[in-house]
Amino acid sequence: MLRDAPAASGTIYAFDLAGAATGGLLGYLAIGTLGDQALYGLASALCLVAATLFIRPSASRIGLRRVTTIGAAVGLVAMLGVWGELLAPPRPGPLKSTGADLAEGMTRDIARWDPLARVDVMRFGSRGDSIHYAFLIDPSYPTESRPPALAMELDMGALTPIIGMSSPSDLAVLDASVLGAPYELAARSNVLVIGPGGGIDVMTALRHGARSVTAVEVNRAVVALMRGRYAEYSGEVYADTRVHLVEDEARSFVRRSADRYDLVVMTVVDSFAALSSGAYALTESYLYTQEAMADYLAHLAPGGSLSVGRWYRDPPVEIVRTFKIAVAGLTALGKSNPETHIAVLRYGNFGLLLIGDRAFGAADVERLRGFASRHGFELAYDPLHPGEPFMSSVEETPATDDRPFFFDTVPLSAVLSGRADLPYGYGILFSALVLALALGIGLAVLPIYAQARRASGRAVPPGTVTSIAIGLGFIATELVLLQRLTLYLGQPSLALAVGIAALLGGAACGSAVSSRIRGGPRLPALLSAVGLLLTLALLPIVTDATLAGPLLVRVGIALVAATLVGLPLGSVFPNVVSQVGATDPSLVTWVWAVNGTASVVGAILATGLALAVGFTGLGTAAVICYGLAALSTADLKRFRLRGDAIAELPTLAP
Repeated sequence: MLRDAPAASGTIYAFDLAGAATGGLLGYLAIGTLGDQALYGLASALCLVAATLFIRPSASRIGLRRVTTIGAAVGLVAMLGVWGELLAPPRPGPLKSTGADLAEGMTRDIARWDPLARVDVMRFGSRGDSIHYAFLIDPSYPTESRPPALAMELDMGALTPIIGMSSPSDLAVLDASVLGAPYELAARSNVLVIGPGGGIDVMTALRHGARSVTAVEVNRAVVALMRGRYAEYSGEVYADTRVHLVEDEARSFVRRSADRYDLVVMTVVDSFAALSSGAYALTESYLYTQEAMADYLAHLAPGGSLSVGRWYRDPPVEIVRTFKIAVAGLTALGKSNPETHIAVLRYGNFGLLLIGDRAFGAADVERLRGFASRHGFELAYDPLHPGEPFMSSVEETPATDDRPFFFDTVPLSAVLSGRADLPYGYGILFSALVLALALGIGLAVLPIYAQARRASGRAVPPGTVTSIAIGLGFIATELVLLQRLTLYLGQPSLALAVGIAALLGGAACGSAVSSRIRGGPRLPALLSAVGLLLTLALLPIVTDATLAGPLLVRVGIALVAATLVGLPLGSVFPNVVSQVGATDPSLVTWVWAVNGTASVVGAILATGLALAVGFTGLGTAAVICYGLAALSTADLKRFRLRGDAIAELPTLAP
């Protein structure tokens, strides 16, 4: 299409971008209703419909073919929606530890999707409910006195228990839980629970006398299940008059809240079982950064504590990294000797960090030691006698909001020097890069390179550098914008839907008017570079100033900001296509292939760059890409001038 009508490239590209923006919103809105299989079916059906529209109208049975194709598409969506779970059951990754691995006879009671995650609730079989209590409850506590429990599983990798409560006395089991440690230090009347899930932290707070519990849960499916299907089973814990359940993301809620809490609790949120393998090294988590820790600690009442539960395996990488960001957060708040504000309890593979508003004294440590001794736990880090492996982590760089890779436990320098093996996540990234390069070059670039070289008379056809720079810069901009809006809106899936849809929508508008821009792609590329610089500088100021506003207001600001960023970006590449096509339409295919390959490869390269230098560094790289695109347009202009000169030469009669 672009080759046949390069002058209409702006309009064609605008519809392409608008379709992508609509698809992003459609996925966000439809996944809760359709589920993943039917959503895949819908995507396939739309592709079938698009293919049908290209059937030549000269065919005699065109109407029948289109009706048949559309009918097949609708049938595909319906089939996958009804039988998708049977036809293509979800398979967890090889390193995920699912309920099926943990207990024999475990069966799925229900499965729900929301834009954030898949939620499964599992029932235990012959081995009973002891698996949940293995990491949390005094091993000597009588098995027959433990109430039943269900397993709530998020994305087949993170478990949270739903304790069955037939009477208030069932909560007595929580007196022997390691989660009760912070209540040994002081009365906790006002408690904030981050990521309450199945409710065990809320139950623990109520059991220990809390008069007010604010529970902040980001997953709507979890809230719906706990208020609906499993409300009676869990003793109506979320309907208790002392409990205030908030559907929100923790960082966003905390930064907007003016309240102070006696205790803030966050137990194995983002619980990735495969952490030790490095499988989640590429995963961002804004709950475990230096700034996040400072936010939580700043909302403690005098004498309050922050309780953070994480896995404590050997080697204790995860718990030590949590200790590191706790020290960084305390330091950011001006606390001297921050290591004296932290105590760590351990039970098996589970660790609990207690971080105090004030330094722990001898009496505090004695109470914790006594609590641990009574229940078979261990005081793994004594704030009065700091020791390894925790103290060695203090000199390392903690995860930050700009580089929020808490699960990236192996520095790239250690891998390159041979001091550490390549983490699983890095292996995936490298494999994806090799595969993307091989497929992009082998299927898109090489098959048309010879034709492009002959048409231009150059080893590097005109528009190559410009198209590569645009592809890399656009995808880098998407990732940076998504990161900024995730913190602002608080919900990653909402930030993805709103931010990317608005960016692509703005780019579609820019593409639609690109034909009115004179002088080719240089001006749009320069405007894109300047716009990105302004975004990097001004967006944090705007978001900080409006963070306390209602969600709808913040969504509106995000829409405007992302649209403004997208406007100049969308007008760059159509100008490249129209300028190349005006001289030699055969080169349009070349610049499109090069740009598309750069976009795919760029998504992988951008992830690696964000890991190495953070998102501000990635944003700077996007600015450089558009600056390079502006500079390289001089080559396009020379090529077009040469084409115009050749066209004006007189034709000699034979």
